[in-house]
Amino acid sequence: MRLSKRFRFGLSLGALTVLTVVAVLYDTTNPGGASVYFGPTAASLLCFGLFALLLERQVGEGMFGDIGFLYLGLTVAYTVLPAFAFMASGLAEGSPLTALLPDPNELSAQLWRHVLFQSTVAIGYLAVRGRRKPEAVLVPEQPERDTRAVVFIAGLLIVCLASIILLSAPVASYYDHYVRYDHLPWLVRKSVSLALRLTLGIYCVLLVMLFRNFRRYRFAIPFVVAAICAHETLYSYGARIQSLIVILEAVCLYHFCVKRITLKQGALACLAVGALFSAVEVVRQLEGDIATAKSVVSEDGLSPAGEFFAVFFTGYHLYAERVAGSLPPREWPMFFQDFISLVTFGDVTRYNPMVWYAKNYYPSAAVPPFTLGPIADSAMWGGEIDLFFRGLVNGAFFACIMRWFLRHRQRWWGLTVYVYCYATCILTLKYGVFFLLNPIVKNLLPTLLLVALVRRIRFSGSGAAIAVPVVPAEA
Repeated sequence: MRLSKRFRFGLSLGALTVLTVVAVLYDTTNPGGASVYFGPTAASLLCFGLFALLLERQVGEGMFGDIGFLYLGLTVAYTVLPAFAFMASGLAEGSPLTALLPDPNELSAQLWRHVLFQSTVAIGYLAVRGRRKPEAVLVPEQPERDTRAVVFIAGLLIVCLASIILLSAPVASYYDHYVRYDHLPWLVRKSVSLALRLTLGIYCVLLVMLFRNFRRYRFAIPFVVAAICAHETLYSYGARIQSLIVILEAVCLYHFCVKRITLKQGALACLAVGALFSAVEVVRQLEGDIATAKSVVSEDGLSPAGEFFAVFFTGYHLYAERVAGSLPPREWPMFFQDFISLVTFGDVTRYNPMVWYAKNYYPSAAVPPFTLGPIADSAMWGGEIDLFFRGLVNGAFFACIMRWFLRHRQRWWGLTVYVYCYATCILTLKYGVFFLLNPIVKNLLPTLLLVALVRRIRFSGSGAAIAVPVVPAEA
């Protein structure tokens, strides 16, 4: 007799629930050692499993294209992978955590804070998401408008990339990449910043136009995605976040414009991307020495990328400072940095939590060496109670984005905004609950306005003209 998919899934959740209870009881009766990581690890997996089951009941299959499903999966990765590393080999040599001399119980407590955040995000998302199911995006009725947009975007991208490359100072390492334009005058530096932001928006709009016309551009799409990822990785000397965003944009568009991606296919793709990015990190740490990198991987294996410890480290550090009562003074506008950043330039850093953290704990660093996400931010203000409400608001915020997309999914701009949010939701874990508002307004919106204008222009034998909608006269 063949069991239904839902029954098998429920059976797996039941087994995971039992495992979680046993792990927590074992941690309670046998404190210390690697066993303290079992409870939060199992609880994180159980929370994600329950979330997936409830979301599947609300919206049916095709969850991989749902921003809430992706975001909660990322929170699991940033919780479970550090826990697995702690269980397997303890603290890595040279890790910033080593300098804080934490014991296993303290690390476990921080993992439980991750689980608290994850569970409240799930509750907030499911409460606001609704039951409307996402549908495939229709093929555009006027593909010539998309063709004009593709030509314009490609030309603008070439101009932006040429400006970015030609105005850069010589770069010899990963950290040099972050100060490569500091030698420029203020106005020129701001022009480069604009070009960089336009580039990030152009990537998304270009992919949207290509995937909306998939039959026409199906052979060009893999080349475009590979070329963008290669450029971003080489240009940044090993930074992987923008390449990951571009890959997620392509995956999301394939899911909605071409063919639904199953959970099994999505899981395999995530494993492949994770392994690739871990390998890139090894090469970056060895300053591009591929031969030595191969030797290191063959001898020590491929461990999870250090990126997965970035959220954990700053959260743990600031909670430890909070418990000790030694947090440095904070200005109250820092609490609203996500909104302040919408109307300020990047060099206005007075209320930036990352700059505050770097000044107080890493004053000699040329740039802030770590990011602060919702978990670390909660340690600065209200602790676990603050974290509880941040999780609820975070989940509701992403649910509102999903609801908005379901109303505007057939509009090119609606699809573009959603795909951009889907691919960049990982930045929320690293920077703040409402951080996405900043790249949407500063990176994506200018590109959307330019492309909308180009799409309104029609060309004829007498020249170009702006298409103005005709309003019928009243009878």
